[in-house]
Amino acid sequence: MNSLISEAEAFGLLQDIRAAFSAAAARFLVGADIDIATGTAAADRLLDMTIAAYEGRLAPEARARKLPSSVYSRFGDNLVPLLKDVLGPSLSMAFLARCVDAYWRGAARAMAPQ
Repeated sequence: MNSLISEAEAFGLLQDIRAAFSAAAARFLVGADIDIATGTAAADRLLDMTIAAYEGRLAPEARARKLPSSVYSRFGDNLVPLLKDVLGPSLSMAFLARCVDAYWRGAARAMAPQ
């Protein structure tokens, strides 16, 4: 049985391997309105927003505005499986929940009319 890694360890690992995470996330974002290069850049922006919101920084959504609306839902819908695939299966539910909450708080603000 795998032991869970702490939230701090998981968060540090996510920051350390963010390029790998963004590359993995990009494949979920690619569609009729977005190519792989744009998907990778969008995934990186959304991850940056998630990290900022996780850390409690002000206006984390600023960097993730003006993406196609489908990108927000595709990223959010795949966030937990991506975290588990990229970081491994030993993530605590608290870490996953905190990431999902941080993402959707930022995404809601990023999608709001300016």
